[in-house]
Amino acid sequence: MRYFITGATGFIGSRLARKLLEREGSTVYFLVRERRLKKVDALRRRWGVGPERAIPLTGDLTLPRLGLSEADLERLRGVEHMFHLAAVYDLRASAEAQQAANVEGTRHAVELAHEAGVGCLHLASSIAAAGLYEGVFREDMFEEAENLEHPYFRTKHDAEAIVRGECRRPWRIYRPGIVVGDSRTGEMDKIDGPYYFFKLIQKLRRALPAWMPAIGVEGGRLNLVPVDFVVAAMDHIAHQPGLDGKCFHLTDPKPRRVGDILNLFAKAGHAPSMSMKVNARMLGFIPEAVRHGIARMAPVRRIGEQVMRDLGLPPGILQFVNYPTRFDCREAQAALAGSGIEVPPLEDYAWRLWDYWERHLDPELFRDRSLGGAVKGKVVLITGGGQGIGRAAVSKLAAAGATVVVLDREEERLRRTEAEIKAEGGTIATYVCDLTDFEQVERTAAAVLEAHGAVDVLINNAGHSIRRSIEHSFERFHDFERTMRLNYFGALRLTLALLPSMQKKKSGHVINISSLGVLTNAPRFSAYVASKAAMDAFARCAASEFADDGITFTTVNMPLVRTAMSAPTEIYQHTPMLAPEEAADLIAQAVIERPERVTTRLGVFAEVVHAVAPKISHIIMNTAYRMFPESAAALGIKDPAAAPKLTPEQAAFAELTRGLHF
Repeated sequence: MRYFITGATGFIGSRLARKLLEREGSTVYFLVRERRLKKVDALRRRWGVGPERAIPLTGDLTLPRLGLSEADLERLRGVEHMFHLAAVYDLRASAEAQQAANVEGTRHAVELAHEAGVGCLHLASSIAAAGLYEGVFREDMFEEAENLEHPYFRTKHDAEAIVRGECRRPWRIYRPGIVVGDSRTGEMDKIDGPYYFFKLIQKLRRALPAWMPAIGVEGGRLNLVPVDFVVAAMDHIAHQPGLDGKCFHLTDPKPRRVGDILNLFAKAGHAPSMSMKVNARMLGFIPEAVRHGIARMAPVRRIGEQVMRDLGLPPGILQFVNYPTRFDCREAQAALAGSGIEVPPLEDYAWRLWDYWERHLDPELFRDRSLGGAVKGKVVLITGGGQGIGRAAVSKLAAAGATVVVLDREEERLRRTEAEIKAEGGTIATYVCDLTDFEQVERTAAAVLEAHGAVDVLINNAGHSIRRSIEHSFERFHDFERTMRLNYFGALRLTLALLPSMQKKKSGHVINISSLGVLTNAPRFSAYVASKAAMDAFARCAASEFADDGITFTTVNMPLVRTAMSAPTEIYQHTPMLAPEEAADLIAQAVIERPERVTTRLGVFAEVVHAVAPKISHIIMNTAYRMFPESAAALGIKDPAAAPKLTPEQAAFAELTRGLHF
């Protein structure tokens, strides 16, 4: 028996072709675009047949008669079955693309069926042809479809109308439900339907333990069917006599509600179950005009768009939460009676779908998370890059392919850094700049922009720290002035000088190296923490103002790092700290992921404790304050040997709170 298939290179079509080729003596002709001819050999290997049984015909869905040549048309004359599967199955595709493929493509397929005199034209339609019909949609219903505003619904409905109204050859129509992966292997070719919610489930798993109950949504019933059922059902029904002119719903007779489906996949992904479900229909009492009016408000619209992007959900997907249509499938069940072909329970194969998605389709698998992917070929400016954290970061950035622009007040440190980076094959430019001299900052920023055109990433790393309690600072107002002048005003002046160029090119990233002390409200560091907190606050305000300019701001609340800045404090010599290279890893994380904040879990915990129970936070930090002594410099002790030594109790506390300033 001879068959002709359009869409044989697609997810359903390739499996249907393989199924048909399992029939003894069968030959399958299939439509393929010229640029895809190179994939034919791989298809044949997958189907397990040679060129004499799987024969490609070059054409195009958008052309009359599918663009087939006269010679190919002759080869198809009298072919027993023509399966038209080629279409756009993507809710996100443009209306024009869907009209061209789904509607005009079907019209061209019908024209070909007439000229070739095919025995029967089989159209793979979709339950989308019913639109958003309120109630039960039977297989003999068509004109009753309603709410067809979405282009996918409209074009699938119009394609059916062409077959029903214009096809003069025998025809059969199949309306599959939402097609998911193979129930036996989990194999799927793209993210669609329920797969859009897998990323949300994965994020829940990462945020909460599996035993913790979560709040989910309840809605309508979604009709999921695995691709192996759809293929087996189409193959079987196509070869049954006396069924021409009928439509068959290849659907699950017992569809599940949205909340139940999400819980099955949550279980498969070891994520928290959504024990409490909010029924989306509760919003139905709000007049539609009011809902649409609120949704069109700029703040609401933009917040909604950002949330959808963060969750990886396409626009409009939430309208299907309250999916209103049920599908009667008695004709299909009658045609499949005795064949053993039926929809398997979702709980039997949900774990296979999840496993395949997480191993093969999860978008994170295809995201370049390397530092090179983030900075290669870009200009990264870092202040204080001649030593310590900055120097370690310079090495990482240069090795990753960035053009690193380094600012430091010490020329000797710059020359040494420049020589080392160039010896390693990196690209570096250095500028002597004292950030406390604001005119010098402006001149340096102008020189950098003239030489490099723009700065893609600015890392405000240079800083000065003072460890001295307030009671020893009553007469040292200048301590607060000089930390603020460098840590806040110097970094701010440079940032303001570079922001206009970032704004002009609608792209940029500003990273401020702050302190864990801002989150813990570290005693003895009031001058340092206040200066860093000022820059943190500026970044939060700026992030709001530049959100639509493509400029992001990241604050790195850095723990204690063993550098020249921490060296004067004697007790720090015997406490656990990060190495500069570890600190540079946090900066790399900020560059790659561009989050609002990078910090340690201890820092997050301290911030939460202070927000929920500030008095308890004060007691904890006061205990640390009284436990650890003042530095020799703060006490006016010039002989380091006379400075207080670290006790076992202090060492234990420091180990427990690694990275905290005290």
